[in-house]
Amino acid sequence: MSEAILLVDDDVRVVSAMQRSLHRLYCIEIAAGAADALDAISQNAYAVVVSDLQMPGMNGVELLARTRDVSPDTVRILLTGQGDMEAAIAAVNEGNVFRFLTKPCPQETLQKTLDAALELHRMQIAERSVLQETLNGTVAILVDVLAAIQPLAFGRAARIRRLVRLLVRELGLADSWEFEAAAMLSQIGCISVNPRVLEAYYAGAELSDPDQRHLLSQAGVGRKLLHRVPRLQAVAQMIERQYQDWPGVNALNGQARHIAMGADLLRGASEFDRLVGAGHTPAQAIAIMRQGQNQYYPDLLVTMERLQEELLHALEHEDPSDEYHTLNAEELIYRPIADEVLRSLRS
Repeated sequence: MSEAILLVDDDVRVVSAMQRSLHRLYCIEIAAGAADALDAISQNAYAVVVSDLQMPGMNGVELLARTRDVSPDTVRILLTGQGDMEAAIAAVNEGNVFRFLTKPCPQETLQKTLDAALELHRMQIAERSVLQETLNGTVAILVDVLAAIQPLAFGRAARIRRLVRLLVRELGLADSWEFEAAAMLSQIGCISVNPRVLEAYYAGAELSDPDQRHLLSQAGVGRKLLHRVPRLQAVAQMIERQYQDWPGVNALNGQARHIAMGADLLRGASEFDRLVGAGHTPAQAIAIMRQGQNQYYPDLLVTMERLQEELLHALEHEDPSDEYHTLNAEELIYRPIADEVLRSLRS
């Protein structure tokens, strides 16, 4: 299905005829109107969607805009009559479509357009793959730097990641990769923290005001390290805000809410890990967290109560599928990189 093309028209005879003429060259599917198309797009990945403009209920421009939201990598093409040129041009200018074709469309023109759309789709997928590999490599190096210079913080980040993974699954949150990346990198700023302060904090000791400020400053250091990495801007903001109170259910929407949710997941998982590590049972840890429950997303502590046993298991047992591991001696080559990072932060 990776290079499948979906043809959409409320007159099924039109798209059926197009399918017959193109089926030897392309993998073609058809949909009789916008509702059928959206149902198909929700279940399958299409490289290209070609939609008629004039359809009852939802026109082609609206359908292709919805397609962009649901499947951003899908290349969108609009079929329109001569009298609908303004709408077609507006759709192109607003970014809803790759190209528009006027009806009746010659077979040769349609094939050239589909070929160009498929090529664009391949390029988008290839670029995303390269970006993802670059992103994964950057995260891996940063994690290795953390492990080399602050092993305690590295172990804590791995536990926080396992907790966040469970909570994200239970809460049904989208874009889980950003929450997990934020968890794994949540302690990256600790490369600038005195190990003595970290040891005291993780053991549950009361910190002096200067030591507390020193510890909390790691969130800003983490943001500084990450905010220029492509696609990690939201992750950087989650990390920066990991010690802040939940701003309120009605205070945020969209991306701001997504970032606040990520920050709150880090806050909740981090505090739970610290309290359990200091000798409290999961129930006791959550009860302590409830004493200031207005600081957390309302459903977070309820979910943690429901998952007490799973959360405890995640803290006590490493995930065998986890790609991160404790560094061996050879991997301490990252120590010079860590020193260079620290020098950069101090300048």
